[in-house]
Amino acid sequence: MAHSGIREIANEAVRRPGTIRLDVGQPDFPTPQHVKDAGKRAIDENKTFYTHTQGLLSLREKLVDKLARVNGIASSPERIASAPGGVGAIAAMFAAVLEGGDEVLLPDPGWPNYRMMLPWLGARGVYYPCPPASGFQPDLEALEHLITPRTRILVVNSPNNPTGAVYPTATIGAMIQLAQRHNLWLLSDECYDQIVLDGTWTSPAHLAPDDPRIATAFTFSKTYSMTGWRLGYLTGSGELIDTMTKVLESNSSCVSTITQVAAEAALVGPQDCVTDMVTSYRRRRDLVVDILKEAELLIAEPSGAFYIMVDVSPAGLPSRDFAFTFLRERGVSVAPGTAFGEVAGGAVRISLASSDSDLRAGVGRLAEFVHGRT
Repeated sequence: MAHSGIREIANEAVRRPGTIRLDVGQPDFPTPQHVKDAGKRAIDENKTFYTHTQGLLSLREKLVDKLARVNGIASSPERIASAPGGVGAIAAMFAAVLEGGDEVLLPDPGWPNYRMMLPWLGARGVYYPCPPASGFQPDLEALEHLITPRTRILVVNSPNNPTGAVYPTATIGAMIQLAQRHNLWLLSDECYDQIVLDGTWTSPAHLAPDDPRIATAFTFSKTYSMTGWRLGYLTGSGELIDTMTKVLESNSSCVSTITQVAAEAALVGPQDCVTDMVTSYRRRRDLVVDILKEAELLIAEPSGAFYIMVDVSPAGLPSRDFAFTFLRERGVSVAPGTAFGEVAGGAVRISLASSDSDLRAGVGRLAEFVHGRT
């Protein structure tokens, strides 16, 4: 198993004080004050005990309301499992479903942690292309040709990390039908469900509410800028959640009670903090798009999440070499496209979860650097 290509460049950036950080998907906003206050009260009120592995019942009841209101998904407390971050929820779902030799269909470009989970499960990733020329939308014909008798899970990630692509309802419907034809699990990673910059997003579980093989993962990390609090959750069939709970019992027992209480405050408290963050990401997206258009380096305008892919192929360097050379010579860190697969080998990912001033300076330096080498 290789280390994450994102972490690799991030670790190097940490060793270089003064670096403009455009590499990691870490919101630059503080956790909302009412959420922090709830966490402090939880400590003072001695809410520091174990909880049910799936999470506090009161939290899961609030999540049922959120899923109905925001995602159009009907669930119940018994069909929700909390986990250490969205990554913990996805890993537990993989462990509940996969056996040695199974295959998982993953998007390319795609979040590197998906493929990092598979070696310790004895499973294998198979990558379906989401070409830059189509705005990083899935190539559905290529996807179907990749299915074999060992295929078990189709992973859908929209809004997408790293591309910011949001899949149309017709595409989601086609992916559901494909999974059903081949008796596959469909895991919808919706960790950016509330960070939609243009249009709307439709969840697979909303389109096919009676399909027991659709599972949907979420996180508090991005929506409420709670990355370090470590709380994600997944909703699915009762049988899947029961098996996932056994996995979670074996590796984490439960999520921090303090975090769970704070998450309840996030769900029922004022939501203008979410609106304000999304408004900032949209403004930053537009700022970066303008710079990239002028520099003729824009690949596709993202509609969700807080990332944008940049064409650096004119520089004539492999993506990873570009990222490290750019960091050393211009003091800006970006994530190489190869961290996310093969399709984006001539690109880098920029995180819009950075300040306007850092984005303006960093992307400006990137444009100068690329064209200075052509």
